[in-house]
Amino acid sequence: MSELEEIRNCLIEMKDLSSLMVDLAFSSVMYKSEDIAEEVYLLEERMDELTLKVKKLALRLAKSEEDPVKLLSVIDMAEINEQISDAAYKISDLILRDVEPHPIILRIMEDTEEELGRVVIHEGSVLHGKTLAQLKLPSKIGTRILAIKRGSRYIYNPGRNDVIKEGDVLIAVGSDLDKLRKLAGEEVEEEE
Repeated sequence: MSELEEIRNCLIEMKDLSSLMVDLAFSSVMYKSEDIAEEVYLLEERMDELTLKVKKLALRLAKSEEDPVKLLSVIDMAEINEQISDAAYKISDLILRDVEPHPIILRIMEDTEEELGRVVIHEGSVLHGKTLAQLKLPSKIGTRILAIKRGSRYIYNPGRNDVIKEGDVLIAVGSDLDKLRKLAGEEVEEEE
């Protein structure tokens, strides 16, 4: 793969990650979810890796470019995505530092009956090997999948043809995530 293709792939991933991070950061505050705030921290580390990789690739490519100054826009694009991810990180940090949300945020949280969380797909899960279209999670259990984490890769805003696999981490929002956890093969404590 050429340096230009690698840069392109990195920038696409950075765009998707920064968008996901902003969504998750705001959601972590809205739902007071430490779980999701920690996910934003992990994504920020990945963004740092990608930023450094893009800069190194651009410098290497500059040696063979006729007009290397044009590569500054590539570095600028990486830096801008990094700044977006840093801002998302700071938003999530409010939850992890246990900063009390402003009353307007508390009012919004009172009005929502949804929760946000991570759900791991375990061995033998009925979800394994099925597409989101087959599962119909929004209509059957009232849960939407915002992202799928597969290894170190994220599938942001997964489509109906995306397949759930064992080991996937689903970032989901719904009124009762315990239903999804049960389908995923997680042990769920019953409330008394």
